[in-house]
Amino acid sequence: MAAMLSVNEVAALADAPRSVVEKALEQRIFSATRSGTRAERMLPIRSVALAATFRSLGRRLTIADKLQMSRHVETVRLDAMRECRIEIAPALTVDVGALASDAVDRALRYAEARDAYIERVDGVMGGRPVLKGTRITASSVLGRIEAGDTIDDLLDDYPDVPREAFEAAYLYAATHPSVGRPARERGAA
Repeated sequence: MAAMLSVNEVAALADAPRSVVEKALEQRIFSATRSGTRAERMLPIRSVALAATFRSLGRRLTIADKLQMSRHVETVRLDAMRECRIEIAPALTVDVGALASDAVDRALRYAEARDAYIERVDGVMGGRPVLKGTRITASSVLGRIEAGDTIDDLLDDYPDVPREAFEAAYLYAATHPSVGRPARERGAA
């Protein structure tokens, strides 16, 4: 089965605002399935191609145009996305490959790394997502990078963990924020 991505992952990988993905869901351009205990909406990787294309076009497409593009993209193999061109009207052809193939490649690499390196295990770090075989949480990777560390710094600290694992953990944590109350600042009453 092809990898599925959350709404936030699709938006981040397409370099598009979340509102573009939400609007496509609302208009039934994208179809989502529910997954996991929180019933998170999951979308196919092809959604990244469409979201990147919608963002890149810089013009408003009609719902009919978007649906036509969606139906066409569903028939294209992901490895052939670079060659995908869709005729919207006699004088308008959209080169999805030129607009979105890099985003699709990024999404495929991310989904493979996410599935290979990130897991949730009851009893390990409270069931929070960790890098497989470690106690390194995805959120700690995000925190370190946001604090100024680089992936290379993390590789120096954990030489047995592959770069792809840290890159996947960073994007995963950024697109799956922790649920709950924010921590109180020290010294706050």
